Amino acid sequence: MEVTDSVWRIIRALDTVTRLQRRAAAAGPYGQVALGLLNLAAQGAVRPSDAAAELRVPAQSISRAVGQLISAGLIRQVGSRTDGRSYSVEVTDAGTEARARFRAELTESFSAHLDSWTPTEITEFTTHLERLVRSLSADARVTRVRRPAGPKPWRTAT
Repeated sequence: MEVTDSVWRIIRALDTVTRLQRRAAAAGPYGQVALGLLNLAAQGAVRPSDAAAELRVPAQSISRAVGQLISAGLIRQVGSRTDGRSYSVEVTDAGTEARARFRAELTESFSAHLDSWTPTEITEFTTHLERLVRSLSADARVTRVRRPAGPKPWRTAT
């Protein structure tokens, strides 16, 4: 098989994984943006504008997620000491527990798909996937190409 075919298979597989992840997040009680915000807040207080940039979503989506997560008691707003108009959000104890439950459920569900893999295969795959993600992330910071909406060519078989 040519390298070009392998690259195309990787692109299609990553697209499929992305769609599956979005569906899984949408099926949950909070949705993809709220889960992303909860994960960011669990790492430390985060400003909504920074969360929007990190998650690459509109500010309005973060605002909805903030409201949803505050209502659920999973995060809280913390006012800025230097700017009365600004605030950050941080995870609550309930948010930490909810995140831990979500991660445990996801790990259990995902692990079922790796039952036939050896520990070495899992470790090697993880290493290669992390390397690819680092490279893609570095490239994404440098170039942001806007493509017109429409069907994605990698979703169709060739």
